[in-house]
Amino acid sequence: MPSSMTGFGQAEVSGFHVEIKGVNHRFKDIRVKVPKDMGALEAAIREKVQNSVHRGKVEIVVTALQPEPGLAGTLIDWHLANKAHEQLKAMAETFGGEVTFRDVLAVPGVMVEGRPPSQEDVQPVLEALEAALEDFLSSRAREGEHLCVDIRARIAAIRGMTLSMKDLATTMTSVYKERLHANLSALLAERGTVLDATRLEQEVALLAEKSDITEELVRLEGHIRLLEDTVSQSEGPIGRQADFILQEINREVNTIGSKSQLAQLSRVVIDAKTEIEKIREQVQNIE
Repeated sequence: MPSSMTGFGQAEVSGFHVEIKGVNHRFKDIRVKVPKDMGALEAAIREKVQNSVHRGKVEIVVTALQPEPGLAGTLIDWHLANKAHEQLKAMAETFGGEVTFRDVLAVPGVMVEGRPPSQEDVQPVLEALEAALEDFLSSRAREGEHLCVDIRARIAAIRGMTLSMKDLATTMTSVYKERLHANLSALLAERGTVLDATRLEQEVALLAEKSDITEELVRLEGHIRLLEDTVSQSEGPIGRQADFILQEINREVNTIGSKSQLAQLSRVVIDAKTEIEKIREQVQNIE
């Protein structure tokens, strides 16, 4: 079943939380945020997600959770503290004043709560990523299923409208003949001229040929079948293909509308275009 580009997944393993969000995007855009001391993991995380996602904007955020109260330890970065103290003392000698330990503690990074992330945390992060990715892909699949149910219902509606167009097309010639006969009879009556039946048939045949929509209906039915088959695929990205097929469907419907001389047929064309636009909106969400 095709997947939606919209989804959410999360997981927590050994003090690390991984969150994955996906939204619509024309191309594939993977963004990764990890703790500053775990930058080496960014490439591996990106590759893992890229292999599972074909299209969409996806953001992965890895967060190191704080230990439970009572277990958290306060750690001092003594190297940073000494360096900060030297710089603060130099400023105090220049501008006056005294440096205390509180001034040093106020420097960002000197005191941290708990243990900063390290390479030992690679495996827990990857496990959390695997679980979050599975959750994320499942949510996209569920959303994709809902979208496809709606799309298939609208395709069925368009198929019914196509049958109506076909039925109306069979009456087109007789309607043209009656309309043309009435107009010409009224015009010739004013001039006292008799209507030439042979000439009338020729004009009707010429008009019917210009307004014939048989080819458009045949192509339209073929495009509808192709769209149904595409949406019913068991797996893989279909968004771009479905969007292209919808363009072809819309083109045939527009041509039928331009040839229509019947108000009823024109109304059916408008209804079909409305459904096509609704399908296109849904397809924009599909991977």
